[in-house]
Amino acid sequence: MLLPALFLLLQVSLGDFFILRAPDCNIQISNLDPEPIVVDGTYTFLYAAPDASSVLVKSGETIIISCPGGEITVGSTSFNSTVSATCVSNSDFSVGSATINFNQIVCSWNPFHTARYTGKLCEKQGKEIEVGFVINENFAREITICFDNANLNTLYSSYEITKSIGHHESGVSRPFFIEDDFYNLDVKVNSLYVRGGQRTTINSLLGLPAGSTKYIQDGNDFYLARGHFAAKADFVYAPQQTATFHYVNVAPQWQSFNGYNWNQVESDVRDYAEKNGIDLKMYTGTYGVTTLPHEETGEETPLYLYIGSNGIQGIAVPELYWKVAYNPETQLGVALLGINNPYQKDINKSIICEDVSAKINWLHWNASDTKAGYSYACEVDAFRKRVTYLPDFVVKGLLL
Repeated sequence: MLLPALFLLLQVSLGDFFILRAPDCNIQISNLDPEPIVVDGTYTFLYAAPDASSVLVKSGETIIISCPGGEITVGSTSFNSTVSATCVSNSDFSVGSATINFNQIVCSWNPFHTARYTGKLCEKQGKEIEVGFVINENFAREITICFDNANLNTLYSSYEITKSIGHHESGVSRPFFIEDDFYNLDVKVNSLYVRGGQRTTINSLLGLPAGSTKYIQDGNDFYLARGHFAAKADFVYAPQQTATFHYVNVAPQWQSFNGYNWNQVESDVRDYAEKNGIDLKMYTGTYGVTTLPHEETGEETPLYLYIGSNGIQGIAVPELYWKVAYNPETQLGVALLGINNPYQKDINKSIICEDVSAKINWLHWNASDTKAGYSYACEVDAFRKRVTYLPDFVVKGLLL
């Protein structure tokens, strides 16, 4: 009696053991051109693991593929702008009654990115803006911005640098910046940033002839660039990178700083996320207004790019740029700061918290170079005592 029962048990076990499962799907989003937005059911962007070359989608799992502002084409078949696709195996997905090959997906147009008010308030009576992609009635958010619309200044942008940032797509073209409906000035914001426009405004504030090149110079790095908060290179996919080109995601930054120490800070933070396998929560913003001496009175004069006919000033040239990198899992963070004024002689007046950069071995800036942007690092809680509009989160120590 025992032998038949044992045989039956063995037969059932072997049957279970040999159940075949369809292969998972492995997709390379960046190989598509124009590439779509690919997110999961929570509208979170999908990335390949740091040590993988493709995004893994398990057999039977459903993803959302979208071409905001366009439509999806697979071979000779056209779909709406957004579809839900379930992994069948390898690169095959089921969309409704059809089976499509992911590698044949083409967007009819580069995905359209959107910056819009959320209806929420943020620090210092700022208004919250989200930047990302409209997907049917939902939104794949990439950046959250706190915008001081009264003074036309962004207080900070918050976003995530993924541990998979090593898969960053290089060579993505830089698009034109978009003004959106956040400024509503009597001039275009772009005209304020072009070198001739900023020279006229700055010289007017400082009592200099309109064409003076004393501060806004020609043929070098002494001019005000559009300094990103959430940097283009902080994102993996081409549509994400182009979505950083909204004027609410930049402020006037001296190019001598933008292209040197600040660029190094951005690179060092990305390297830290990649090498340590950490998804970093980022906050990047500005503090104060930079000044230069008036040509006649010598009085330190705050700099702005916009001076209205009624005397209203806006789009301040920041005194400091700052970046907080935070690991939510360990609750460790650091504040990285740089002085946005290559002409500033008194550095101490812009040191707003104790410099702890000597403890951090992953920074490779030339910190004491004023022209490159004098830079330093602080503990987040010490930094927060001065920059009170940094959002609240628990910090247990330095991000070393």
